[in-house]
Amino acid sequence: MTDLSQKLSAYLDGELGPAEAEALEAQLASDPAVQAELDALIGADAMAQEQFEDQLNDPVPFELAQMIKATPLQEKPASSNMNTRPIWGALAASLIMFALGSAGGYWFKGQTEQPVQVASWLQDIADYHAVYASQGRHLVEVGADESDHIETWLGNTVGASFMIPDLAEFGLTFQGGRLLVANGKPVAQLMYRQADGTVIALCLQRSSSDAEGTLAFRERTINGFDFVSWTANGADYVVIGPEGQPELGAIAEQAAVEI
Repeated sequence: MTDLSQKLSAYLDGELGPAEAEALEAQLASDPAVQAELDALIGADAMAQEQFEDQLNDPVPFELAQMIKATPLQEKPASSNMNTRPIWGALAASLIMFALGSAGGYWFKGQTEQPVQVASWLQDIADYHAVYASQGRHLVEVGADESDHIETWLGNTVGASFMIPDLAEFGLTFQGGRLLVANGKPVAQLMYRQADGTVIALCLQRSSSDAEGTLAFRERTINGFDFVSWTANGADYVVIGPEGQPELGAIAEQAAVEI
């Protein structure tokens, strides 16, 4: 990158001092070649936006989402040329797209499941949870007082045996279970409730993958719900709770041990 390119890039980022910016603006007005190089930089920015726009549809891990939410926005210094503000906005948008696009690529790296399949069953779970988590009396089909029946019934239906985890150390009381269908396959849903009424669900279905290896927890946010999912012993598992729910990762780790 030439010195001029670096200066133009700094100009677009609002990093030049008033005197340097004024001098560069005068150069832009008098030298078509300098203006052409600035236009090329802006064009490259627009191309980057187009290339990464599709990746914005990928689910974002909730840890990254929480990090972004917790980071305060920094104001750009005011410029003597008001026309540079839209350029800053476009550049900021492209950087956000790049960050989220890169996160999406990192997110799928190393997963044993196909991204479309993963997104499909988790999306279905999110839709169910949005409905059932708001229920009171009808939160579950079979109550916690029939835990043995739930393990046998749902285990046989799903095709994956399990034991109901005790998550009391996280303030969660087991409420019971119900049968769902996600991605065209039966799903066992175990419902837990905190003292404040918050509902956390643990779902499992028979895995479409036979891959075995180190237990890997995958975190993401879909439709306002946080997910922690993993695959083990021929089954896919996921813990779901409201976005920003504390200790969801620890809950998943404990559930993976006990289930």
